[in-house]
Amino acid sequence: MAFFVREWNMDKIETPFPATGAGRKRTLAARLLMKSVVYSFALFGLLFIVLLVFVLGMLRQETGVVADVPDKAILFVDFNESYPEMRSDDLFSEFSDVPALSFYDLTKAINLAALDPKVKALIGNVSLSGLGLAQIEDLRSSIRVFRSTGKKAYLYSTGFGSFGQGTREYYLAAAFDEIWMQPNTEVGITGVGIEVPFIRGLLDKLGIVPEFYARHEYKNAAASLLSKGFSPEYRSETEKLGGGIFQRMAADIAADRGLDEGDVKKVVDEAPVAAEKALEKKLIDKIAYKPDLIEQVMDETGGEMINLVDYALNIKEGRKNRPSVALMVIDGMITEGESCANPFEGEATAGSETIVAQLDEIARDKSVKALVLRINSPGGSYTAANEIWYAVNRMKSEKMIPVVVSMGDYAASGGYFIALSGDYVIAEPLSITGSIGVLGGKMVLSELWKKLDVNWGEVKFGRNAGILSVNHPFSPEEKKVFNRSLDNIYKDFTEKTATVRGINPNEMERIARGRVWLGEDALRNGLVDALGGLNEAVAKAKELGGIKPKTRFNIVYYPKRKTFQEKLAQMLGSGPKISVNKVVNDFGFGTNDINMLNRMKYDTVLPPFRIVY
Repeated sequence: MAFFVREWNMDKIETPFPATGAGRKRTLAARLLMKSVVYSFALFGLLFIVLLVFVLGMLRQETGVVADVPDKAILFVDFNESYPEMRSDDLFSEFSDVPALSFYDLTKAINLAALDPKVKALIGNVSLSGLGLAQIEDLRSSIRVFRSTGKKAYLYSTGFGSFGQGTREYYLAAAFDEIWMQPNTEVGITGVGIEVPFIRGLLDKLGIVPEFYARHEYKNAAASLLSKGFSPEYRSETEKLGGGIFQRMAADIAADRGLDEGDVKKVVDEAPVAAEKALEKKLIDKIAYKPDLIEQVMDETGGEMINLVDYALNIKEGRKNRPSVALMVIDGMITEGESCANPFEGEATAGSETIVAQLDEIARDKSVKALVLRINSPGGSYTAANEIWYAVNRMKSEKMIPVVVSMGDYAASGGYFIALSGDYVIAEPLSITGSIGVLGGKMVLSELWKKLDVNWGEVKFGRNAGILSVNHPFSPEEKKVFNRSLDNIYKDFTEKTATVRGINPNEMERIARGRVWLGEDALRNGLVDALGGLNEAVAKAKELGGIKPKTRFNIVYYPKRKTFQEKLAQMLGSGPKISVNKVVNDFGFGTNDINMLNRMKYDTVLPPFRIVY
């Protein structure tokens, strides 16, 4: 397995310096103080925040004064916490108790800990995790790297899942040397299920008529609106997706635990299973409480416990004169305009305007020798995806910066369109990709208006001036024009894919038509170049960027993080606006605003579904 930190000499590691107990107390105090600012803001107004800016800035600087790592350290990491692909960079993140780590920060810390001679062991904790499957696969690789150095990794759980559905969590746990579990709990490896909401019946009752068209039969993003159940094509694709995920997880768990794959599947059908039975079936190694595990590891290693969050947040930055690999994240639905995040719900969109500006910034950085483009998106606006695709290619040609694409949980539809700009594309085996197709349409509200006794007048100049009006269905002429546009987009998407990936046009049509593929299937079909995670992507980017194997280099994270003062200025209006309730995407599902659905014109997106593990 290619892994970039293996190329580093042990004596050249820039040792991370985690916070002491006092440092952590200061950090907690800072969080409590900043939380008080939020409540004070409501009571005393904007002036109060402005007056506290400098005090808070000084406090944050003080918390950066930390002590050395003890000679023998045990790292503790809580996988129940959230580790987003892109660290939140709005003011509200300052008041969160959630660790300020991105997913890459997390994996980097584990990988560095594997080479840090002071780190003797790692203890993980998981019961209900928000990690995606591709993220878990990446973490499993990092855990294997940690174990390959001769250090032991332990996993503790108070129970895998709540009343079942702990398959995802157990999949992560299986990569550890030993799995410890609390007494009187269960292992909920209940398998994989996929649920799809079909709301056509509800829309009929409301008098709302969805009028959408897709290219082609497997492009099912609007099926929830158009149908009351699965079409044969939609069902077959869903079964393929769920079956592929289940087969991969069962095979990996069996290999990790030294079990027969058939026996693992039998346990799944019996799950959730009690801790005692899980021990009998060799799914876990010991039934005990967390303090018992900590005490044993401390006795075996003579080490002190350190939170991996502190370890990660205090990794020293590399020297500025070193060559760099830029890491840029495209996270969320792809939209036109600026990227936005909902600070109250954590929803994010990837705006083409913001991303293009970041690419321009990368191009101006003379230290950057290569770019890792991390894509975690189910798709979105075709127009926006096309704009980003062009910007990446322009940067490559003008600045000679090679691009490696790393796929997260999703890099499908519009997300895959952007991936076509990469010189090398890497996906995790369980990354969801493909969905090469397009759909578009509108929600017709004419019957709803009748029920509400609302009458719309209309004056228009131009035969198709009201083509996207929600007050009437498509006319025959409008339908013809609209579908012609869909045909043109589908042709552009498939031709670009066939050309870039070197796929025969006939074979391309088999792979496309809206079909969804897991990463390992995408590799067989020629849609990606290799399987792996962020570490493999960084190693490949280093190679393509001409950075010599033993040369030390920096990872430059984009978008660059703002200071507290910059975040405050942004909120107050002296910088780009934070949109709290901006349209999530041109697709619009998952919102309460029916007008968002009406903005869906030409989109390349995955269908809405919920995977239950």
